[in-house]
Amino acid sequence: MLFMSRQDRERLNLTEVLLACDCRSPQGRRLKAAHHYYGPGEREALEKELSTIETLVDFCHRHPKELQDALGLLTHFRDLRGTVAGLEKRRLLDVTELFEIKQAVRLLRKLSEIAYLFEKTGLTIKPLKEIESLLDPKGQGTSGFYLYDEYSEKLAALRQERAALEQQMEDCPEEAEKILTLRAKIIRLEEKEETRVRRMLCDALTPFTPSLSENLEAVGQLDFSLAKARLAIHWGAPKPDILENGETIILVQFFHPLIEEQLLSRGSSYERQTVAIGKGSTVLSGPNMGGKSVTLKALTLSMALIHMGYFPPCDYAASPLFDSISYSSDHFDTTKKGLSSFASEIVWLREEVARQKEQYCFCVIDEPCRGTNPEEAKALVGALCRFFAKGTGCLVIATHYPTPEGPAIAHLRIRGITEEVLLSVTGGTRGQLTDEEAIRRIESLMDYSIETVEEAAPIPKGALKLSEWLGMDRDFLALVE
Repeated sequence: MLFMSRQDRERLNLTEVLLACDCRSPQGRRLKAAHHYYGPGEREALEKELSTIETLVDFCHRHPKELQDALGLLTHFRDLRGTVAGLEKRRLLDVTELFEIKQAVRLLRKLSEIAYLFEKTGLTIKPLKEIESLLDPKGQGTSGFYLYDEYSEKLAALRQERAALEQQMEDCPEEAEKILTLRAKIIRLEEKEETRVRRMLCDALTPFTPSLSENLEAVGQLDFSLAKARLAIHWGAPKPDILENGETIILVQFFHPLIEEQLLSRGSSYERQTVAIGKGSTVLSGPNMGGKSVTLKALTLSMALIHMGYFPPCDYAASPLFDSISYSSDHFDTTKKGLSSFASEIVWLREEVARQKEQYCFCVIDEPCRGTNPEEAKALVGALCRFFAKGTGCLVIATHYPTPEGPAIAHLRIRGITEEVLLSVTGGTRGQLTDEEAIRRIESLMDYSIETVEEAAPIPKGALKLSEWLGMDRDFLALVE
């Protein structure tokens, strides 16, 4: 099973992103919440799941009415794990539980009748006609349930006798006390017979518990895969290609849905990106405000989603399967615990280095070693790049420190603002622009696309010009110069 920590999922905003994966049934929501990861040994299972989603995407496009019918049915399923487990242990079910079983088998039958839903998916729902007949002895097809008279002649006779007594009590109120005593006795006999009938029904249902469990499991898988398909349509995401170990990761026009939504909601733009990452180390550089952190977050999110059996948010994706995915951003704020942030970061790096020796890892680090002096930080970052370059996995690292060159160490750079554009902005005055408006203007001129550089190219400069344009004190800037 692929390893990914809960903290990494939180830092990627994975839970918030997957709120858009709308499972309708408790069975589907349980599968979604399990966060199953497909590692290198589960490629066949992952390929099957991705093909199922692809088929269901086509179903959603071609059969919108049937889709709505299916979603409506899935919404009415209930969690029957306790009820089914009770049957297996010969626990006496109450009338409500028997009703829920009847409702479930009725929904199963109706789902199975949506033929297009199961074409080429490999999923199967089998109607349980025996259970439906048992819990609907009159064959009326109603959704409710009652301990019908058909189950017991004795029960039917007792009910008739009770009804006669109740009628007699209305007709002869002066004899009410005597009639109530008789009625209470009949009710006790009726309850005893109803218990016997429930026992009979439970015994008759018990042999079908494996089939019922399998069907409900299939409902969960259908619901979860259908939710993934609808999410893929929402993102415009294609089926990813699964590669062999060591092949180059390709993500075309990938994005982080949550960040894109937040930026668009406040009138800003989000530029999607394209990247190719080979085994070894990949260094991402670029200017401040260039979007390195957002890029790494979106990149790691797509990789995690592929390993979880989703279509990632991009135009095209291809990746091998890794044993582990890890993501380190500026999260080592451990002051509340009384711990050194740098020491905590080193502990994290220690675990990653150890894991790299034993597993096929995908590791993303956003500006490491900011808690130590620049000379040692440069050495640590350089060692990380060289260490992963000798391994089989992938390291993607964003840093402002100079990094080494050599085999299996690739250098990417976010273009940022060209010198000509920067001069055109900072050469004039800000006028009446507020700080927020000025920052928005800079962001609008930023080129967030990624380019490959043949060697460790110098990082574009412009911090001082931007500082001056944004109103930094001139005496302070003179000290900087």
